[in-house]
Amino acid sequence: MDIDLDEQGDIVRLPVDYKAPPDGARMLVEVPYAACAHLRSAFEVDVRAGKCKCLDCQGEVSPMFVLERLMHRESQWMRTRAAYQDEMQRIAERERTKCQHCGQITRISHRR
Repeated sequence: MDIDLDEQGDIVRLPVDYKAPPDGARMLVEVPYAACAHLRSAFEVDVRAGKCKCLDCQGEVSPMFVLERLMHRESQWMRTRAAYQDEMQRIAERERTKCQHCGQITRISHRR
């Protein structure tokens, strides 16, 4: 192994082969979704074949993508439902409110 010393003798240069610098090309490239992003569409699910199809563009989509979309929609529905139930509980507990017409405080009738 040949070791080159510089003129002063205190820096040792190791015989290392360096990799070429990247040429600027990207390693990961996004899939172009010019026609349909499948975000607001309905899906046709073939359970036996394990395939799913977007009903907007008729393109095949991953079953995991469809499952993820369903999870997001269910989560959104559950949050909306919980907020609605909280608001209904808050309204049910109120006994008085301000009248829209005269501005005075009036009792709320809780007919059921």
